[in-house]
Amino acid sequence: MSTLTVKSFAACTNADVANAVLSLAAPLCAACGDDDAMKRLLVSLAVTGWNLSLFESRGEDGYKAQVAERLPAHLPGEKKEVFTQFVLGLISSKQETYPAMMKGIKSWDLRTDNGKLSLTVEALPVKPV
Repeated sequence: MSTLTVKSFAACTNADVANAVLSLAAPLCAACGDDDAMKRLLVSLAVTGWNLSLFESRGEDGYKAQVAERLPAHLPGEKKEVFTQFVLGLISSKQETYPAMMKGIKSWDLRTDNGKLSLTVEALPVKPV
């Protein structure tokens, strides 16, 4: 007869994931003031960073190449570097602060209500590597 081992698992909801992403992106979003387009770009990059953080980095430069290939092509070089550092920092913070949240973000929607950001996500469990 085979035995089954059940490991302890701390479930997280889609709302938990959305709140975590917003908390990681909050400092730069706050610096954007009323620029909703920039906030949307930052949250988009935060979602990218969140999803990348669920897997091991490829290559010797860590996640840098993976981040660079996901940045908008129209960004000037200095902004690409700033946004790359933002995403790399977010990946590190996610892995340190929310290591048990192993859900990848499939889709998301960002809304602004009187300057307050509201993020809704659809997240699915990801098998750890």
